[in-house]
Amino acid sequence: MKRKTDQARTFIDGLKKRVNSLHVAILSRISTDPLLKGIVIIGSGTAAAQVLGIVFVPVLTRIYPPAIYGTLAVFTSLLSILIVAASFRYELTLPLPEKDDDAEYLLILSLFIVCTLTIILFIILTIYGDFLAGIFHFEFVRPYYWLFCLGFFGISVYQILTYWTLRSKDYMTITRTRIAQSISGSVSKIILGILSFGSFGLICGEIIGRMVGIGTLGKTILPKIWQTMHDFDQKKVKTLAYQYRKFPAFSMPASFINEISLQVPTLFISAVFGFQIVGLYALTYSMLVLPVSLISGSIAQVFYGESSEVFRQRSGEILSLYQKTTKKLFLFGAPLIFTGAIISPLVFPLIFGSAWKDAGMFALPLSIMIISQFVVSSTDRLELYGFNHWELAWNISRTVLVLSGFYLSSFFALPPVPTVMVFSSIMTGMYAVNYVLNIKAIRQVLKNKGTTPG
Repeated sequence: MKRKTDQARTFIDGLKKRVNSLHVAILSRISTDPLLKGIVIIGSGTAAAQVLGIVFVPVLTRIYPPAIYGTLAVFTSLLSILIVAASFRYELTLPLPEKDDDAEYLLILSLFIVCTLTIILFIILTIYGDFLAGIFHFEFVRPYYWLFCLGFFGISVYQILTYWTLRSKDYMTITRTRIAQSISGSVSKIILGILSFGSFGLICGEIIGRMVGIGTLGKTILPKIWQTMHDFDQKKVKTLAYQYRKFPAFSMPASFINEISLQVPTLFISAVFGFQIVGLYALTYSMLVLPVSLISGSIAQVFYGESSEVFRQRSGEILSLYQKTTKKLFLFGAPLIFTGAIISPLVFPLIFGSAWKDAGMFALPLSIMIISQFVVSSTDRLELYGFNHWELAWNISRTVLVLSGFYLSSFFALPPVPTVMVFSSIMTGMYAVNYVLNIKAIRQVLKNKGTTPG
């Protein structure tokens, strides 16, 4: 008996040593790998925010029926398309300048563009809003014009401040704001839903959630920007705007067209099949993306910051960084997405209520596209390598193909599921093309610099 006890003790002690060694190894790896450190910090916060969101979804689906969810999907799709151009993509330049003064002036430029476009958007919707809503069959938006402008301004400012925070690598602050966004948005939707606010409650809660964090991110830089405005150098702003002119010239239209191709399914399904079907589609898409989106947005932002630094200082390592990151993303995302696609038709009615029993029908058609989107979109940095025109050409080609696919689906009167299958196939093929373009761009940059890939 004593011998067995000693053996058990030896085994436990050995196990503790292995666990401690693994713990030390993980901490050592994180501390020496900036990309991994950023992913862990932001990814853990994003994961926590998403998990909190998951907890609230079954409550929300029992308060809001699919048709109401469909109105939110259309509203956010329209808003997402416009937000892409909110600062002419100058927010992407914030991590790039070597001098903080230059980055501050680019931040001022970005905020100025957002304020100007918000005023223009408000004037357009006030004068021509009803006319535009009638043309595009989005009459339900009419009562929410002011929410549209508020969401445009608030979400755009948060996005700009996030890129500024990435420059300083203050990942923990971004993490805290994302958790706050998840909680405040979900709680707002539930309260407004219980009070029977319908579409307004869902839309208002979404905007509240996505705007939370502006004060946290901006509390250090915004007062400093206010002081800079007293000694403002217009010539410097014009110089920087011209220096990074490729972003509004190529990245903005590329991103705008890219967003259109992503939002077309929601808008098309809404117009052809109604808010009920688009609500089912939107829930399926969000739930299928959720397991991998726990880290995808974090990886995209951290990869942007780290790849910018590597590109400036150790350009020979950029190809290896890109290939290793995409490989890890695929190995992480593919099993999760396929598993979720297979079980979703069975579990959706149990989790979200009987009104959502048909939502899982879109899962398998979407799964392949979501895998490729997860891997490629998180690491696509053609604009960083100076190939903004390639990004623009790729986005134009993809959008034309997506629109053609939906046109043919409508022409042949395809049902919702085959229509989504056509869309998914086109998107998967185009993401494969994007991956090849990123490899070619990196190799071309290294060739021009006379650098050997490390």
